Amino acid sequence: MREILLAILILGGLIWAEDFESFKNRELQGYSQEQKDFERYKKEVELEFQEYKRIAQEEFRKFKKEVLKVWSKYEESDRKKLVQYSEDLKVKRVFDFEKGELRIEAVGDPKNFKGLVKRELRNFLTQDKREAFKKDRVLSNIERRVRSKLKHVETARVDREPILTPIMFGKSTVSGNELSRGIDRLLTRGRFYKTRNSRTVNVFKVKLPPKRILIKAKKYKPIVVSESKKRKLSHPLIFAIIHTESSFNPLARSHVPAYGLMQIVPHTAGRDVTKFLYGRPKLLSPSYLYNAKNNIKIGTTYVYMLYYKYFKDVRDPESRLYCTIAAYNTGAGNVARAFVGSTNLSKAIRVINRMSPEDVYRTLLRNLPYDETRQYLKKVSARIAVYKNL
Repeated sequence: MREILLAILILGGLIWAEDFESFKNRELQGYSQEQKDFERYKKEVELEFQEYKRIAQEEFRKFKKEVLKVWSKYEESDRKKLVQYSEDLKVKRVFDFEKGELRIEAVGDPKNFKGLVKRELRNFLTQDKREAFKKDRVLSNIERRVRSKLKHVETARVDREPILTPIMFGKSTVSGNELSRGIDRLLTRGRFYKTRNSRTVNVFKVKLPPKRILIKAKKYKPIVVSESKKRKLSHPLIFAIIHTESSFNPLARSHVPAYGLMQIVPHTAGRDVTKFLYGRPKLLSPSYLYNAKNNIKIGTTYVYMLYYKYFKDVRDPESRLYCTIAAYNTGAGNVARAFVGSTNLSKAIRVINRMSPEDVYRTLLRNLPYDETRQYLKKVSARIAVYKNL
């Protein structure tokens, strides 16, 4: 009887071992397939990132070429300036968020330029972000092409946030009478003049009080505070970064391309953050990044990654902060280069940990590869104190 039981146990053990081996092989094959699928996904996304960049640059170049047929000089929207052209490209509206300066310009000699300015101001001052996005040929064409050509792209609906009404009137909505009175004040305070180069241009220019920019900052406070708390970051730091990146221009952009309040670059910060948040990198369309909540969420998460992951081994919090600010502008590799002449971050952190925060700051200002980043570090560091009392 014992021999029979022993035989059953041995046979059962062999069957179990065989089943376990089969199970193990199936699991390994499944894991291997998952790895292959993920590698294929990464390659697809990388190719799409390159296509995204190509589309953006093509649209920027195409629009510039069209404008230069009408104007002797091309002026475009950037990080701190909103520029809009009329359908026929003969009228231009400009608001500089950093200087608080508003301009209306028209090529040639319109019969009633003052009347034209009045109409343009009414439209410009009451425009919301969704309307401005739709009217912008560059942005709307990039969005349309990205949506139709690329698979791995996150999109969103651009919100109806007023752009200039809060800066001009201190509130988001105004009555018709308030708008008319405000326009009359601008016309009285502003200056009308002409410039002549290869073409005659009629210009109206007016400057708004400098503190008006902080009205825009207050509008974003709930989102900034909420996202900062989630990531254990100081909200004055996030405000200082937004101020320096875009001066609170909700339609900020650059050729990189980068979009929105915190100037998110889809193929660098956007890729790193989406991989961290969702487990795999994704493309972020202009519409997604022109949603203020999305933009601040992605930007704040990127600051978190720099501070708590890339520079986590920097022992002094002040030194780590300086490195994070510089890296937000130029990347962690260039910060490492300032200390050890290469992108070896581990080696750079060992050097940083032997220095005082003051020495870290001075070294960054002296050795960072780009003057833009050196100025960026100065501005953000100084502005943190301003936003502690917002």
